[in-house]
Amino acid sequence: MQGVHFTPGTLDPENVRRHGTVAHMPLASGNGEFEVSCLYLAPGGSIAVEPKRHPQLLLVVNGKAKTLFSSPSVLVEPSAGVGILMAAGERCQISFCTGAILLNLEAAQLEADACGISHPERVMGQQWPTLQSN
Repeated sequence: MQGVHFTPGTLDPENVRRHGTVAHMPLASGNGEFEVSCLYLAPGGSIAVEPKRHPQLLLVVNGKAKTLFSSPSVLVEPSAGVGILMAAGERCQISFCTGAILLNLEAAQLEADACGISHPERVMGQQWPTLQSN
């Protein structure tokens, strides 16, 4: 077993890719078939998510995003607890006023499960439960 940490303090300067107000930290790899990484965006940060050869799932762990998809032109605003499943070759631009933490999963085969797909009547007004944390 190996522990994998993705808190901002664990960023290893030797193994992190920084661009302005964005840091990308690889977490796990499956020989090109599966990749897991973490994105940190400082307040006001923005990043272009380039097309990948596999579908990718962006999960917002903390913060609120403004995500602009160019084809078709669609603006979505996912917040903590919401993800976006992008098809292979799809691209977008993500920006954050408050800063954010995202998990990025890329896999050769990746499809949304019916129980996880968002519908307004299911998610309207939903909040995270209050949990005791350190």
